[in-house]
Amino acid sequence: MAFLESLVFGVLGGLILNVMPCVFPVLFFKLNAWIAHAESDQQHRRADALGYLAGTLTTFGVFAALVIGLRASGQSLGWGMQMQDPVFVAFLVGLLFVFALNAIDVFTFNVAISGGSGQRAGWAASFTDGALITLVSTPCSAPFLGGAATYALAGDTQWWETLLLFWGIGFGLALPVLAIGFVPFLNRLLPRPGAWMETMKVLVAFTLFGAAIWLFGVLQAQVTPDSANAFLWFLLALALGLWVWQRFKSKDWPAARRWASQLLVLGAVVAVGWTHLALTPRGADATVMRGACNTSVVDGKLVWTAYSDEVMAAAASRQQPVFIDFTADWCATCKVFEKTHINQAAVLEALSDTNTLAVKADLTSQESALWDVLATMGRSGLPTYAFVLPDGSREVLPEGPPMNLPERIRSAAARIKAPAP
Repeated sequence: MAFLESLVFGVLGGLILNVMPCVFPVLFFKLNAWIAHAESDQQHRRADALGYLAGTLTTFGVFAALVIGLRASGQSLGWGMQMQDPVFVAFLVGLLFVFALNAIDVFTFNVAISGGSGQRAGWAASFTDGALITLVSTPCSAPFLGGAATYALAGDTQWWETLLLFWGIGFGLALPVLAIGFVPFLNRLLPRPGAWMETMKVLVAFTLFGAAIWLFGVLQAQVTPDSANAFLWFLLALALGLWVWQRFKSKDWPAARRWASQLLVLGAVVAVGWTHLALTPRGADATVMRGACNTSVVDGKLVWTAYSDEVMAAAASRQQPVFIDFTADWCATCKVFEKTHINQAAVLEALSDTNTLAVKADLTSQESALWDVLATMGRSGLPTYAFVLPDGSREVLPEGPPMNLPERIRSAAARIKAPAP
């Protein structure tokens, strides 16, 4: 894929990320700020939009620098691989939890556009918004994004190409806010402020709590039960600390006393985290999916076989076609496609009729070998679906949901050559 084509795909993929479930609820707070300050002049709106863009580009620039450094050291790379790190996942859970607490007014912080003496604070808040939106977008994949990510992460891609491709994704992610900031007509289409905003904010809070619970499920698959329970206690301490911090903030005390009280609360939360939060990774025996190595449908249910070189070699020796699902618990798109396009009666019937082995390459936890396998498929992002035949030939399905999967399964099995007499 040519660099310019990949760059266009990156911008489109970044734009589509705005409507993905991991991004849109957080983006609502930015739109809420625009609506609440509809009377701000155009200059301040443009400055706010540019601050937001700077936040996305800076964060994606940091990601690009990490990719360039890891690639130079020979590290396996893939889009979203940071979600294999339980510390990063825990950070995202806490971030979404904090956003939800803010939405139900446990504490308050301002991300509004401001002018005059508050203009600098408004720009800094916009920069932070862009950075945070970028962070919460990391578990998501989107159409067009896979091709751009594959080009950006390829071993022979120049460093400046990787940087520009990441910036392209960041520019696409920031496009809606840029459009509202620089196109007055779009600004006039925003709804008027009113009581509906409070209702919507609470509904978004429940969405954010749901997203945090989903990511906590990912964290549970990555760490020991004791670590997961300790993290829940940390979240409780964090919520209590933010509530107390808000109470001190509203006190009519001298500034020094308010700051001292707030720092004391912050220190207490950090102390709880330091003493109780120990994210110990699960052992290597914590493979999520296991199954028989010669069949994929048992009692009418889909049984996955965990990917391994031994499994692939055994299937080849049995002249058995293999369908591989490269997936992860943190990939929401993967889970949706698995339910809507894979775990279906017609697919199970095709797997059974053709004796196709369903293999799951689970990248939930840190397992660089599977990124290497994915790279051999010419991909670096999830989800990816592929057929592998006994003669070693492969068919990688197009990006997006695995359409017409029963027909594809039967077609792949029909290409197996009969053994010579």
